[in-house]
Formats: sequence, C-alpha cells, structure tokens
Amino acid sequence: MTFNQDELEAPAWLNDEFFCNVMRESNNDPTIELTSACVLRPGTNKGDHFASVMFRTTVKYRSKRANSEEKSINIIMKTKPEEDGLKKELLDDDGLFAIEIDMYSKTLPEMARMLKEIGEEYKYPRYFYGTLQPRAIIILEDVSDQGWVMGEVIGTLDEMRPVVKNLAMFHATSMMIESSDSTFAARYRHSMANKFIGLKGLISKGFGDLMQLTASYPEFAHFAKPLVKYQENLPTYFDSLFKPSKTYPNVLIHGDCHVKNLLHQIDAAGRIADTLLLDYQICCWTSPAIDLYYMLNLIPTQEVKDDHRLELIYVYYQQYSDLLKRLGFKGKIPSLLDLQLELLRYAGLELFHYAVFMSFRYMDIVVIDLEALLKGEIKNTVTENPVYRKLMHRELTRFLHQGNL
Repeated sequence: MTFNQDELEAPAWLNDEFFCNVMRESNNDPTIELTSACVLRPGTNKGDHFASVMFRTTVKYRSKRANSEEKSINIIMKTKPEEDGLKKELLDDDGLFAIEIDMYSKTLPEMARMLKEIGEEYKYPRYFYGTLQPRAIIILEDVSDQGWVMGEVIGTLDEMRPVVKNLAMFHATSMMIESSDSTFAARYRHSMANKFIGLKGLISKGFGDLMQLTASYPEFAHFAKPLVKYQENLPTYFDSLFKPSKTYPNVLIHGDCHVKNLLHQIDAAGRIADTLLLDYQICCWTSPAIDLYYMLNLIPTQEVKDDHRLELIYVYYQQYSDLLKRLGFKGKIPSLLDLQLELLRYAGLELFHYAVFMSFRYMDIVVIDLEALLKGEIKNTVTENPVYRKLMHRELTRFLHQGNL
C-alpha cells in the first residue's frame, strides 16, 4: 500500500492534548481523559485525493459522567498542507475549509432531518470538530470500519443508482432549504473558478495532448482552431459557470462529485449496495448541470456512460422531482426537457472533463507523481494509446457538432 508523502508524518500540534480537547468540546464533557496515546497514520492511499492532508487515529477515552467506562472512536481529520508546493498554493486561504465546516455542522444535518421525515436517509460521516484558527482542521468519524470502502469507476447501471439518488436528495433538499431561508443561497454564492484555473499546468497538459493529436493525426487537424479558442476563453467560461443559472432552478451542488469522493457498501456478491458522498468543500449555489456532468464523466466506466447516459439523467430527474413533491416544495418543478436543455447549455464543462481528466483513465495514478502531473511537469503518453484517440475523436466531433467547441 502506497501513501501520500505529506501524510507519512503528522504535524506536532496533532497531539494527545489536542485530541483530548476535541473530545471534550465535541461531547460537551470536560471530564473526558484519554486512556492511551493517539497514534496517527496516513489518511488515504496515494492518488485518492489532492486538496488536503489527511490522517486517521483511534481515540480511547474515559468520562466521569459515564462511570469511567473506556470508550473508543475512530476519526479521520483533514488539514492544510504545511510543505511548500502546488497543494499549499491552492489551499492558501481557508475558504474551502469554511465551506465544509458549514456543510457538516449545519446544512447536511438539516438535509438529513428533512429526508427522515419522508422516510429517506441521507448518510454522511458524523461531524466531530472543525475550526479555522489557529489552524484549519475538520475531524469526522472514520466510517471505514463500518464497511464503507472507496472504489474505482463503476461498471454497471444498477451500481450507479445509489450515486444518482444521493445527488437527487442533495439537490432537492437544498431547494427546500432555500425556499424557506432567504440567506441560504447567499451563504454558498461563491465561485470555485479560480481554484480550477489555478491548475494551469494540468489544463495546459490536457489541452496540449489534444493539440498534439491535431498536429500528429490528420483526422484531428480540424479541431485545432476550435480548441485554441476554447482554451483562450476558459477563465471567462469558468467565471460564468459557477454563477447562478438564469435558465434552470439552481441547487446547492456538491461540485466535486468524482469516484474518489464516494464511499460504498459492498454486498455479498461484490456489488455496490449503498453509496455516500464525501468532501463537501466546494459546494456552491448554481446549476445542477455541473454535478450531473461530474457524475456522468468521472464516476462510471465509458461503457456505462455510452449505454445509459440518457437513462441516468432520467433516473436522476425522476428521483429529484419525486422528492420535491414529497417534501412539499411549493415552487415550479422544471420538466425533464428543461433539464436536457440545461445540460446542453453547460456541455462546455463536459468538454473540459474530457480534455483534462479523461487521460487519468489511461494511467496508473499510484506510480506517478500526482503533483508533478498537476503542474504539467511529466510526460503523459496517452496520445499514443489508440483507444484514447478513438474516444477523443468521437467526443470532440460531438462537441463540435452540438456547438460547444
């Protein structure tokens, strides 16, 4: 098992005194004392995440209020990187941590409460503690010992259904909250555009690969000028992308719904039986099309997407509209056709996903330097892969013909 280099040694301030204070505050119990030292270990495997540094530990403690019976809890914590580099630059401010603390402490509990009232359950890790000062940190219950595991790209339609339902529940309940809380949308009305554009090396590498195809293979030549124009307009496009939609009801989007931000329960047959979402750090109030493109492009295999694209959108819409009705939503519920038109308007994001992220499917992320890749410093030989070339020619043709390129 290979770990991220910056998670091999925990900072000195993550010590027993710190965890004792966390347990006292989160349980509102000043009598809690630790019964053994907390041993920290890496939070994730190499390649599983990038926008934080994570550690796990088990806290064993006693409370005088509980007859001094020893208890234990497994926790996972998310902190900011302390070593210089791209990761530290992207997380230089505390904005992402502020969003996620707000999500776990306020919004997710309210969503879960609403859904429980209609017999549904929205699952997420229990929130223990979060602060921005003196250092940004979020501490959650580590649910890995409860059977939740991270997976790879999903290979069947049925195993995609829990993902789709989670998105539908998340979007529908956010509309319900906003309909009764005039401050809700404003709390999440911020743009993540600068974070995406901050990955200049990765973007340049992704589009550089496509430009290499246009120069090396005659069948790609006619994509060159449209690709150059699209890339030149990216900063303006991303700035507009995260603003509230004027053409479709806005929702609170997860904003980073990819395969490494999911945990699954696996049944006896080895199939996904349930799913929960992680990493609520770039949630914002905008069009659901953004989450739907992440769901379509970064979670299932290409075969599942090719065979079931329209069905996945249909299943999402049915869940979303049904939930709004059951929750008692008083506003106008858009039609499925409205949603399909919105997706067409936002299809430029799908082009971005193919250009920048699709090549990850054709490399072993464990054996490469992820930060060097994100900076565009290492060579990616994906353009030499005939399967990749065939896929990109087909998809670039589609984007050109539907007006997104």
